[in-house]
Amino acid sequence: MPTTFLSIGHFCYDVSPKGYILGGSASYSTLTARNLGHHARAVTAVGANFDRQNSLLTGVETVYHESSDTTIFDNQYDEKGHRQQFILGVAQQIKGNNVPAEWRKSDIAYLCPIADEVSAEVVHCFGEDTLIGATPQGWLRQWDANGRVEAKRWETAKDILPYIDVLILSDEDLRTYPDELEKYIGLTATVVLTQGARGATLFQNGTQLGSDAYPVTEVDPTGAGDVFATAFLINYYQNRSVEEALNFAHCVASFAVEGVGTSHIPKLAQVMSRLQT
Repeated sequence: MPTTFLSIGHFCYDVSPKGYILGGSASYSTLTARNLGHHARAVTAVGANFDRQNSLLTGVETVYHESSDTTIFDNQYDEKGHRQQFILGVAQQIKGNNVPAEWRKSDIAYLCPIADEVSAEVVHCFGEDTLIGATPQGWLRQWDANGRVEAKRWETAKDILPYIDVLILSDEDLRTYPDELEKYIGLTATVVLTQGARGATLFQNGTQLGSDAYPVTEVDPTGAGDVFATAFLINYYQNRSVEEALNFAHCVASFAVEGVGTSHIPKLAQVMSRLQT
C-alpha cells in the first residue's frame, strides 16, 4: 500500500563537469519514494536560480520557501573515495511553521538537512502515528569563509534524537568524531550505521544486527545513503521488521550507485527482480 513520505531539507545543486545537477538529501529521498510507488512530498527552500520545473521532480509534491540563495555543493573525491566538499551557496533555514498543517500527518517524515538548515523544532510537528527518520549529515557540517566544509559535533542532537524513531548515518559522518556514535545510540530507539560496500549495522534495544550490501560495480556513491534511508523507512513502516527493511534498503541502494546522480534510482519492479530473500 502506498505511503505518504515527507522529506524536509534543501533541494540543492551539485557541481558536475556538465554544470549544475540536482542534488540534496530531500531530492534523492523523494525521488526514491516516488519511484517505489509512494506519495512523495518535500518542504524545502531555494533561491530564484533553482529550476522548479525540473522534469526530474515530476510527481514530487513540493512546498518551496523563497530564499536569497540556493544551496550549492562542489563534491570532490580522492582515490580512496573520501569526499571533500565546498559549499558555494546556502538557502534559508526550515522551521516548524514551514511545514503545512495537513502534511504533519504524513506516514513517514524524513529530516534530512545538508547545510544545518532543519531547525530542531521541526521534530515536534508530527503526531504519534508518523514514523520519524533522520540523517544527520547537515547537522554535522560547518564551513569557512572559502566554503570549505568541515566536520563539527552535532549540538542539537539531544533536542532531536529522543523524539525520532530511526537515525540513519554513515561511517563517513563519524570519521572525525567516532565517539559520537555511542551518544546517538543512547538517545535514539533505532540507529542504522551504513558502511558502503561493507554493509550496515543496526543498533536497537542494546543489540546489534549486521547486514550485507548487494555486490555491484560502483559508479557514483553520491546520494546512496539517502536512497538507502528512504527504502529502509518505507519498508520498516510497512512491515516493522528491521531485517527485512535492511535487506530491502541495500537492494534499492545497490541500483543508485550504478549511475551518476539521481539517474539510477530504481523503480519498484527493478528492485523486486533483484531482491534476495
